[in-house]
Amino acid sequence: MTGSQLPGHPWLALQVTLAAQMLSTVVLSAAPVLAPAVAPALGLAPERVGLFTGTAYLFAMVSGLAGGPWVNRIGGVRLTQWVLLAVAAGAVSATLGMPAVLLLSAALIGAGYGVVNPAAAAILGRHAPAGSPGLFFSLKQAGVPIGVALSGLLMPLGLVAIGWRGTAWATAAACLALAALLLPAGTRLDAGERGTAPPRAAWLQTLRTVLQHAPLRRLSLVSLAYAMAQQGFLTFSVSLLTLELGMPLALAAALLAASQVACTVMRIVLGHVADRWVTPRVLLGALGLCMSASCVALGALPTGVALPLAALVMVACGATTMGWNGVYFAQLLRTVPREELAASAGGTQFFTFAGGMAGPFLFAQLLHVWGSYTAGYACLAVLSGAAGLVMLWRPAQPAAVTS
Repeated sequence: MTGSQLPGHPWLALQVTLAAQMLSTVVLSAAPVLAPAVAPALGLAPERVGLFTGTAYLFAMVSGLAGGPWVNRIGGVRLTQWVLLAVAAGAVSATLGMPAVLLLSAALIGAGYGVVNPAAAAILGRHAPAGSPGLFFSLKQAGVPIGVALSGLLMPLGLVAIGWRGTAWATAAACLALAALLLPAGTRLDAGERGTAPPRAAWLQTLRTVLQHAPLRRLSLVSLAYAMAQQGFLTFSVSLLTLELGMPLALAAALLAASQVACTVMRIVLGHVADRWVTPRVLLGALGLCMSASCVALGALPTGVALPLAALVMVACGATTMGWNGVYFAQLLRTVPREELAASAGGTQFFTFAGGMAGPFLFAQLLHVWGSYTAGYACLAVLSGAAGLVMLWRPAQPAAVTS
């Protein structure tokens, strides 16, 4: 009996995937938010947070390739529990504060984060309603801006109340608690989904399938450029506002949180639009042009900028650079059959996370050379704008993936 023939649990599936996405994002986003205050205390330059974020995404790239095969082995919910254990271990190890251990922390967090989407794709691919897949995936992807917003609001509070180490332990405890709460859900959501252990070279076959499938390849490369813009915004916007424009950390983090509220609304609205009125391909292309304009505006903010203008630009940048992910999954749903979603999500996100890794590295290098954030955001604007034009000019034709 196939997953589509089994009874679905759409709202339970959404709750599980949304909670895991949100909490894992809180952990991943903590470093950029805390970097201006914590990095100097550890003897590190704040911009070195780009190395932490880039390392996390490097490991996410690799782990995601194995996500589809491991979903088939242990089920999406059980794999999600392992995600939460990995990011909790990463948060705890970061409290040692040594540079080498911080890279280990980034590796653990990235390895867990890399299989969030394949696990969620398997769960929602089976349980999301046939008429609203884009909306359900967009609701799940709303966990990213919600997680970033919670990180922006709670991390500075935790820094004052219990210190950054206490804050890391608290987030790890929340991950462990959620992993325990998911135990009953596995019985309902993973039934009939487990099989044999994945072959040794399964990750290589996943990558090969994406590279040989033209629509998946095009979608993957566009997501790479968009992810560079997304992570450039997330990793350096707080540092831009505090270190170059002179805003207090709490205010800068609050603006980041506000941008995530806008992004959350944008993801949900665009997911519904992609199900009903405008094709995901067109929406993805238009978003690329919009994020290009918003990156230019963010990099051009002057010292002493008025708060309303700074807030407007931050909200626009957050909504566009982070509003595309749900539409991306809607396009993926039009490109592959549902039973291939987990593996295809893991394969295409190899490129998405490559962008997440390369974006902070590239931005940090431009910042080092030019001594200003303007060049970094201008580069991201060029890349995202070009990707948007490619998505509009070269429509991806739906086709089934065979493995």
